[in-house]
Amino acid sequence: MEEIVLNVQLRTVVGKQVKALRREGQVPAVLYSRRGEPVILQANNRELLRVLARAGGSRLVKLNIVGAKDAPMALVREVQREPIKGSVLHVDFFGVSMTEAIKVEIPIRYDGVSPAVTRNEGVLIHAMDTIEIECLPGDLIDAVAIDVSTLDKVGDVIRVSDLKVPAAVKLLADSEATIARVSHLAGEEVEVAATTEAVVAEPEVIKKGKAEEEEAEE
Repeated sequence: MEEIVLNVQLRTVVGKQVKALRREGQVPAVLYSRRGEPVILQANNRELLRVLARAGGSRLVKLNIVGAKDAPMALVREVQREPIKGSVLHVDFFGVSMTEAIKVEIPIRYDGVSPAVTRNEGVLIHAMDTIEIECLPGDLIDAVAIDVSTLDKVGDVIRVSDLKVPAAVKLLADSEATIARVSHLAGEEVEVAATTEAVVAEPEVIKKGKAEEEEAEE
């Protein structure tokens, strides 16, 4: 996997003065870690946008800090954007140690087409779009793929236990949790629900009548 690098500088501007920084094409950022104090940084807006598009929240970013001896590896943890224009206002990075396991949410990629959907027998339901994993930073994967072409009929399910990931990666979700399934079409769901309700209604009435008889006997 190609390394993602972002050139940054130590930042001295804080508070309300960061508005002027943004006008100069710089975006304020902070590097947090489990050890040590946060490091306040700034990055070129255009370069930062390119890095964010590639890294998302699940790929490591190498931070080249001007004047610093080390270039820490980090994950993008939070991106604050201007609500109307969507421009980046601030970014939080989280520094990682390459020898300590981390927990990260990665996207689930849906590949293929369900034959049941192609035949218009049902609809594909995405129950999960991301999943949490645990691994060393060097073993981090940017996504996990599932092949929905295995969903051949209504009721077929892909569960967490069906996912294929490298041995060094641990899935933290319940192994029986549903990721994707083929469900009845909307009209069929209503019909099935109505039938089920009609069947269940009679025993409930009988049970109620029996309870009333028992109360009368008492």
